[in-house]
Amino acid sequence: MATQDRSYIGKGKIYLKRLSTSTGFLPVGNCSALEVSFEEDKKEQKDYTSVGGGNVNVVSRIDSVTGSMTAMDLSAASLAPALRAAVSEEASGSVTDEVIAASGTDGELLPFAFAPDHSQSITVKDDMDSALTEGTDYNLTANGIVVIGTGAIDNGGVKVSYTKAPQEIMQALVEAGEEFALFFDGMNEAQSGKPVSITMHRLKFSPVQGLPFISDEFAEVSMEFEVLRDSSIGGVGMSQFIKVVQAL
Repeated sequence: MATQDRSYIGKGKIYLKRLSTSTGFLPVGNCSALEVSFEEDKKEQKDYTSVGGGNVNVVSRIDSVTGSMTAMDLSAASLAPALRAAVSEEASGSVTDEVIAASGTDGELLPFAFAPDHSQSITVKDDMDSALTEGTDYNLTANGIVVIGTGAIDNGGVKVSYTKAPQEIMQALVEAGEEFALFFDGMNEAQSGKPVSITMHRLKFSPVQGLPFISDEFAEVSMEFEVLRDSSIGGVGMSQFIKVVQAL
């Protein structure tokens, strides 16, 4: 029988399901890598009866199953598991007379409470409701204003009115380590895109080791996890850790 070519180049989408909720698998976004590795706990009995060495017996156990995925879409869905973050969404809407404390120091940044929609008007007043002028009293930034020391802003602070842009907000390190299931909806590019699926029944993410908030390159984040035994899965030949399916 001729040997079948089973070369593999994996492409596809990764989905996560939070096991503590009834929500199904949700997309993580563009990921450049998905890997799994196995740590072995190996016990060896040496042969001391001859000078040739070697082992009389060996016992090998799986110590742990770990993995990693590299996220290239830095959305709340992709980052929240590794940041142990609570996620909320803020709809577009008007903000009127938001009060921001200030000292009036030149170069002082006064950040807004929400990300503003710069396609809409932004107005700034002092604490007496007198209008302030961009370029004279302040300079507008992406997320607030910077005080011009020679202008009219003082320790009375300012009031700003603007339109909130639709936004998602992550509050890092406020959630306990949640458990997830992972599904890889993949295809084998080396075999004309034949379907490949990988199910990791139960896993827990480690806190992310680094977030590249400033860079010359497209940001990507490596997220590490440990695959845990799912005791709800039973039956002869059924893995409680990982299931891999490849179309022939």
